[in-house]
Amino acid sequence: MEKNKIKTEKEYRNICAAMDLLIDKGTCLGDMELLTDADKNEYVRLSAMVRTWEKVNYPHPIPANPLIARIQWGMAEQNLKQKDTAILLGINEVRRSEILHGKRAISMRLAKSLSKNLHIEADKLLDFA
Repeated sequence: MEKNKIKTEKEYRNICAAMDLLIDKGTCLGDMELLTDADKNEYVRLSAMVRTWEKVNYPHPIPANPLIARIQWGMAEQNLKQKDTAILLGINEVRRSEILHGKRAISMRLAKSLSKNLHIEADKLLDFA
């Protein structure tokens, strides 16, 4: 990994975890301001990297339907291309596209496939399908 650039989803998750550790450290001290200057500077550096990564990989506006966002997150998490996602879910690419654009409802069969293959929680499927 370059010093100030995230290249993969795994690096992104690792940096988020490192930021969480710094937040925990600040919380244990009673305030983030009580962190050492080195820790504060590291937190600022990491947060700038995350902001840049999220701007490219998670652009706003976030889809109105949280289920669509969760499906997209699952695809990214497993590094699935759109075609691979359709195959994994047992649907064609046109249907996958219609679902991700909110133009088609999710069937019970597809809901089961989403739960099994992209690890989407049943309550999200029920709430937003």
